[in-house]
Amino acid sequence: MGMMLMDWVSSFTSDVVGKSLDGLALRHTAIASNLANVDTPGYKKREVSFESQLRSAIEARQSDGSQQADNSRPLAMRASSASHIALDAAPESLQQVQPQLNERDGEQFRNDRNGVDVEGEMVSLARNTERYLALSNLQSRIFRSTRTVISNGG
Repeated sequence: MGMMLMDWVSSFTSDVVGKSLDGLALRHTAIASNLANVDTPGYKKREVSFESQLRSAIEARQSDGSQQADNSRPLAMRASSASHIALDAAPESLQQVQPQLNERDGEQFRNDRNGVDVEGEMVSLARNTERYLALSNLQSRIFRSTRTVISNGG
């Protein structure tokens, strides 16, 4: 009973939602930094990416669980020396997913080489906030369900 409950509490869905919330929180910080530096000459816009890593981790889990003998999954590349070209390997597990903070080089909206578009950042902020609220609501529902199971002995 206890182990089954712990499996349910740490369900894959809850972990995916948690990783998504981490990525969205970092994205919110990047957007806030972009807006705070809108008047800083030479500032490069910052962006956060994590969705493709998350998708790869989910697909890896699905293929591991249902098609162990399937050879359709591509072989993972490995570097045997630090001098090799860096690999952008897809994570094989959810624990390996880490949001990436990147600077966008080459976008300049003004003569002072600032790369921040205020209107675009405001749209990104609204979209990010909407996603964060939806996922935090989902996580809250998962926790409420857990509490109900614990309270009712379920």
